[in-house]
Amino acid sequence: MVTIKDIAKKAGISVTTVSRALNDYYDVSPTTKALIQSIAKEMGYVPNRSAQSLVKQKSNTLAIILSGLEKEGGKDNIVYGMLSGMYAFAETVNYEVALFTTSTAQQKKKSYVQFCKEHNIGGAVVNGIRTDDPFFEELLHSDLPCVLIDVFMEGKNTCNISIDNVKASQQAVEYLIKNNHKNIAMINGRKEASVSVERQKGYINALTASGIEVKGDYLVYADYLEETAYEKTKELIKKFPEITALFCASDMMALGSIRAIKNCGLCIPQDISVVGFDNIPLSAYSTPALTTISQDFYFMGYEASRQLLKMINNEPVKKNVFLKHKLLERDSVAMI
Repeated sequence: MVTIKDIAKKAGISVTTVSRALNDYYDVSPTTKALIQSIAKEMGYVPNRSAQSLVKQKSNTLAIILSGLEKEGGKDNIVYGMLSGMYAFAETVNYEVALFTTSTAQQKKKSYVQFCKEHNIGGAVVNGIRTDDPFFEELLHSDLPCVLIDVFMEGKNTCNISIDNVKASQQAVEYLIKNNHKNIAMINGRKEASVSVERQKGYINALTASGIEVKGDYLVYADYLEETAYEKTKELIKKFPEITALFCASDMMALGSIRAIKNCGLCIPQDISVVGFDNIPLSAYSTPALTTISQDFYFMGYEASRQLLKMINNEPVKKNVFLKHKLLERDSVAMI
């Protein structure tokens, strides 16, 4: 059986380059790819998966690739909402939905194109991708249709679905400012997440527009995790007792913050007001009920799958699709 080592020896090229060329990595030149593919064909090289599975056939399946799933993430119901929306659309066009998962570590082992080829994916909705993930750069150059959730990039074959996170975050912080809060801290998600960058912009825009100083020490990252937000909030309260409000970039982090505030012997919203983001089901049942930014994850999944099918069928789509959001005023914010 011919191996990539045999091809590398004949071509006078490293095994790594041969592997990346055969897996269609963007950083291998077209000339080198053509040479290696020609030699591979001449020598009768066949990848591990059967030749039949590599033949692209039209499939009545819409794929979603989830990156970086966390055990704690099941509490927020966000992925389930998107999957439900995708399933609802798929039913209307007699398609099925297939779910695949990946991680930053797995992405270092194989390219996005290779991942899709192995699973016979002709296009996908991608959620949870980070700006420092290997797939992120590849998506800019890939020929495969890709609908990204909460990630805006100008890829040659990408469509982006999201609410206006900058505007929504700015609206949330402005609501706190209207309630006379000036010492407003932010519990953000992951630095490497595009959506975190957008929500931080909104936070800064709101403060700046109102002439309130942006204090770097008031901004911390909790990776969208409830327990991490709990610890970060306790640290903020200890270091900066003057803080009267928290803007959290997700409801799960807001719930962690609420628990931390109570455990510090403070009351919500009398001592510290809290605003979340997402409007997950738990947010309405917290004590007090959480003021938050609402977005419709069911419709997001529905619209993402609709746009994906249009791209697969070579129909025109908008590069950036903004969905509606709404500030829900509940009981976790008080006027100073």
